[in-house]
Amino acid sequence: MVRKKAREAPAGEAPPPASAPSPGRSWTRWAAGAVTALAAALLLASRQPTPDVIESARGAPDQAFASAAIPLVRKFVKSKYKDYGQGKVTLRHLKEHIVKKSKLGLTYEDLRDDRYSAIIEDEVDAIVARCDGGKNPSSCVELDA
Repeated sequence: MVRKKAREAPAGEAPPPASAPSPGRSWTRWAAGAVTALAAALLLASRQPTPDVIESARGAPDQAFASAAIPLVRKFVKSKYKDYGQGKVTLRHLKEHIVKKSKLGLTYEDLRDDRYSAIIEDEVDAIVARCDGGKNPSSCVELDA
């Protein structure tokens, strides 16, 4: 059996590949690499510690909170409606307003409790739906759905 001598590349050039990979083979290698990277990312993400659940020392919100918070949410959004429509009003601003105006003795930390936050966020979501994200006139804030 006679062996063929590989052609040597001129100085400064890379030798030609023995055979070019087929497009299907390249795709398979790429897909396998992508799947491996995705699996590794998911595995690492699943090992991250979950944040502690924040619960207010005051306990769960009562009807007095809901009765006070909903009008405060509406009043705040209406007073800042132009900024609201431009996405400049944050939930933090709103919660700080509720702490300041509610006279319920709440702290910002109390409002980080999901049970309190859910009441606020539900009203904000209702306002977003009624006002089409700030596109409708500000009178939509006060309307009941």
